[in-house]
Amino acid sequence: QNKEDGKLVEVNDPFSSSQERSLTPGLSDAQEGEVVHRKLEGFASQYYTLLKSQLEQQRTFYEGRLQEIRREFSTKERNQEKSKTELISALRQERKQLSHRLVSIQRKKEKVLSDAAFLKSMNESLEANRPALEHRIQQAQREKIESRDMIQRYLPALEEKLTTLMLQLEESMGGRSIAR
Repeated sequence: QNKEDGKLVEVNDPFSSSQERSLTPGLSDAQEGEVVHRKLEGFASQYYTLLKSQLEQQRTFYEGRLQEIRREFSTKERNQEKSKTELISALRQERKQLSHRLVSIQRKKEKVLSDAAFLKSMNESLEANRPALEHRIQQAQREKIESRDMIQRYLPALEEKLTTLMLQLEESMGGRSIAR
């Protein structure tokens, strides 16, 4: 596999000294589909792992922040009753921020899932069109061979006829210029 884009690439057999392509087929359609499916699952797994770790980091960060805020306000609460309402408003604000982040992350998740579904359907579509395209390629190759055979069959006779006509034309032109 290519390290940059993950596509399959063809390499020469390291045990063969010839530079010719191997006659053994590569991956079957089912195997290739399985490879693509494993890649998609791997991407989804990586995304979920990344999402989980980011959410865990954010949870840890905000829990720490909440503890800091609670400590600050607990000392003030002893001194003032007003600090309770400030703590509540700060917590509500933190809660709003967290809910906005949650919505944003859920949208990103939905986007990744829809992209994965699109890629899967695109791959299935390409795989479904593959036999028709292979048939068209084979038909075009047959037509090319038939055309080449026809050219090889008729070209010598046409060249000979052209040569004869050119000689006749030269003779008729040569006869006229002498008569003048």
